[in-house]
Amino acid sequence: MSSSRGWSTELEGLRGIASLWVLVGHISLLIHCHITLISSPGIGVDLFILLSGYLMAKNYKERQQKEPWQHASTIRKFWIRRFFRIAPLYYLLLIVALVYGPWFGEMRDTLAHFYSGTATESSRYTDRSLANILTHFSFLFGLLPAYGFNTVLPDWSIGLEMQFYLLFPFIMLVTMRFGYAVSLIGIMVLCCVGRFVLADYYEAFEMPSMILIKLNIFISGMLLAEAVRRKSLLYVVFALFGPVASVIIGLKAIPLQVAMEVLMIVGMAAILWQHAEGGLMARLIALPRKLLNNRLSTWLGDVSFSVYLLHLLIVIPAIALLLTHTSLGGKSDMVRFATVCAVCIPITYALAALLFKFVEKPGILVGKKVLANRPLERDLVG
Repeated sequence: MSSSRGWSTELEGLRGIASLWVLVGHISLLIHCHITLISSPGIGVDLFILLSGYLMAKNYKERQQKEPWQHASTIRKFWIRRFFRIAPLYYLLLIVALVYGPWFGEMRDTLAHFYSGTATESSRYTDRSLANILTHFSFLFGLLPAYGFNTVLPDWSIGLEMQFYLLFPFIMLVTMRFGYAVSLIGIMVLCCVGRFVLADYYEAFEMPSMILIKLNIFISGMLLAEAVRRKSLLYVVFALFGPVASVIIGLKAIPLQVAMEVLMIVGMAAILWQHAEGGLMARLIALPRKLLNNRLSTWLGDVSFSVYLLHLLIVIPAIALLLTHTSLGGKSDMVRFATVCAVCIPITYALAALLFKFVEKPGILVGKKVLANRPLERDLVG
């Protein structure tokens, strides 16, 4: 456990894996090179979602004594922290995506010229309408099918994340009233019911940017946090209801992705569990923990958000230019994949490190200053 970070440093390593997975997954898809698991970047996004649910629940519980859940000031503090963690970097790269959208659209058309199977509506990169701008800056785009997947950024999941942050304090109030497991499983059931009651709305989304489509995986992370806190295998079983809900909701949930959701939940439980020292499980997970705790893994976790948001701004034009100006298109699938990875990964991580240092960290600091300058309030919710 890291005293400076306040959470298991394995989580940083897992975040680093998730962002790298999404990066190489998109590379493989864009150059039309199918590699099992790697070519499913949505699994990496699911890992991010699980980690988000886990961390939000864990941190909220640990702060409960000094920041009671029923205080309106607690909810505001939570929202301010999360806004300044996400918004500064997102707004910066969103401006880049909107200003240079037509150019990214041209690059995307170039990829489609070489590999028609990768074609997408490049017009979504060029939408500079007031509605598109306002919905993205307000984070409402994820709720609207026409705007949920409408920039070059992979920001559909950012809108999803912000919807989760909006709901999260109220979800925790519900758990206080009706019980943790009962409340969270009940919310999963409601998401599944919504799939049939609001079928047209669910199906209108090209990407699962609307919270009811993916709330079950956030909740699995929340249940997993309680499983680790209580050392309760029953709560691990409850967390596995999330993949079951994915099958019921069924929107583009491929069997491999659902199976990986199960493996990720079980794997996270095994790694984060406090096992008896010297026991069999402690020995079995010693190597995974060591791999996730080293300096490189921790650094990958630090820059993971920047890597995630930035990577398509690098990968799409890099592949288009390589295909246009070199003989890369005539190479084998694996040679193309390795070449693009060799070019894009160092550039992406170098720029992500700068963004982390000069945008993410200052943004978090601004959030802390905003909180420090607010008067202490003791008002109650409801």
